[in-house]
Amino acid sequence: MKFDIYKIADNYKLTETERQVLEYILKNIDDVLDKGVREIAQINYTSATTIIKLSKKLGYTGYVDMIYRLNFIVKNNEKNQKRTSDITSFIDEIDKNTIDSFIDSLIKHRQDIIYITGTGFSSPIVDFFCRKMLVLGFKCIKTNSYGVYDNNQIGGALVIGISKSGETESVTKVIDYAAKNNLDIITFTGRPSSHMAKQSTIHFSILDDKELDDRNITANYFYARVMIIMEYLLDKAMNSL
Repeated sequence: MKFDIYKIADNYKLTETERQVLEYILKNIDDVLDKGVREIAQINYTSATTIIKLSKKLGYTGYVDMIYRLNFIVKNNEKNQKRTSDITSFIDEIDKNTIDSFIDSLIKHRQDIIYITGTGFSSPIVDFFCRKMLVLGFKCIKTNSYGVYDNNQIGGALVIGISKSGETESVTKVIDYAAKNNLDIITFTGRPSSHMAKQSTIHFSILDDKELDDRNITANYFYARVMIIMEYLLDKAMNSL
């Protein structure tokens, strides 16, 4: 399991040595249960006092308390990861070649500018996707400006579009401009025969529970599915880099 303790280190003002020790403990959580504080200190080229101070800084009563509580947190996370298989079971229905093509496209455009577009209910999903990609080191820009795509003065190479209907005019225009300028296009829609789907280099057809509910008045899990699939695809892509 991968651990990102950036916020913990920042919030608790951990030193580089304390951060190193914490990462070691998390990555070797089963082994450290049988090791004393002095042994952990020796492995990490530091002192037992430093590790005890770390435990206090994190709010634990001492080294042993820290080890057992962190063990509980890690094991609980592992259980939660297994439970996600129920939530993500619908991903199995997506064609593997489409997933592989998405991964290949992100690898291809790792250093390129990537546009992402979507309006209405798709807008928060676009915000999330863009922020996630920025955190992962991609050069991602959220924009629905036709001029950006028409002239492509920024030099984007890939556009990702999200629309439940796949026919939202403000988004289809963007996709058309992108196609005219020979950008690679990845779309997520609820309709495989939509205009956006047809213009795409890669298209993900996501189940739309309520195709006739244009204003999203009733419960519809299309947007939730898009977010889950995005998380899945980005994780796959990062593991392939």
